Amino acid sequence: MNNLLLDAPQATLGFVVQQALTVNAQVYQTRFPDLDFGRLVFVDTSAPEWTPGIITFLSSTVGKADWFSGAAKDVPKADVTRDKSEVRVQMAAVGYSWDIEEVGQAQLLGMGLPAMKAEAARRAYTEFMWNVTLTGDTDKGIRGLANQTGVTTGTAPADGTGSVATWFDANGNATKIAQQIVRDINGVLTGVYTGSLTVEMADTLLLPYSTISYLGATPMSSTNSETVLAYILRNNIYTQMTGQQLTIRGVLGLDTAGTGGTKRMVAYANRQDVVKLHLPMPHRFLPVATSNNIQFDIPGIFRTGGVEVLRTGAFRYLDGI
Repeated sequence: MNNLLLDAPQATLGFVVQQALTVNAQVYQTRFPDLDFGRLVFVDTSAPEWTPGIITFLSSTVGKADWFSGAAKDVPKADVTRDKSEVRVQMAAVGYSWDIEEVGQAQLLGMGLPAMKAEAARRAYTEFMWNVTLTGDTDKGIRGLANQTGVTTGTAPADGTGSVATWFDANGNATKIAQQIVRDINGVLTGVYTGSLTVEMADTLLLPYSTISYLGATPMSSTNSETVLAYILRNNIYTQMTGQQLTIRGVLGLDTAGTGGTKRMVAYANRQDVVKLHLPMPHRFLPVATSNNIQFDIPGIFRTGGVEVLRTGAFRYLDGI
């Protein structure tokens, strides 16, 4: 009879602990490019891990220079206004476990424990944070990039085929010509710039996956094979005014994010002084825990305050596309 486990529970626990350290180090290096929420927003990990909340102090300048006489006394003055924003930080968790059979077989065969469960936990964390970043969480009162309050929301002009606002129908047939789509996009970018009195410029667009796929496969016209997406990347207001590349990303969750369950485009300036994702405690695996030497649990925890928009003037939504 093999008493490998029954006679040496401490040795077994030591084996599991060592395996968990190896597996976790390996999994921390794994990245999921399709769910890299750090591409969408600046991730702020500077706050203490166990902070109950985060306060951000905001300031702005006011004042206007004017003509002045040397004999006058009423010099125009500038000033600084101050405000603050506060978010609560919440904790979430996802971990994994091994049972005694998995451990025993690994010891018997002289093999390491598999990393698949740890990878699944890490993937679950990444999916969770991706969703929080994009659409928030209603239970915790957290809003994401696509549903912030105070952001100007418009509807695409209803001048497509059949007086519709959409760029294409459910069958992938065009309902607006390429020039109208370009106009709609430039209208949003211009709206951010003029609506903020030329202070803000949106450098990032988030579109539904189905929409960016359509733009990337549709030519400008029957005589111009360049795709609509390629044309927009070259001929948009942001690029023309700054010489910088406009970032356009296709993301999940925007097909019904607009008013009335319509598609939504999100335009914003992806800068940390405009918007940030508070993540004081990124996902971490805790030490192995067992109460019966039968189940070996590796808890995983993380804490986040979600997305905080500091300057709503650098954001704009366009629905109905």
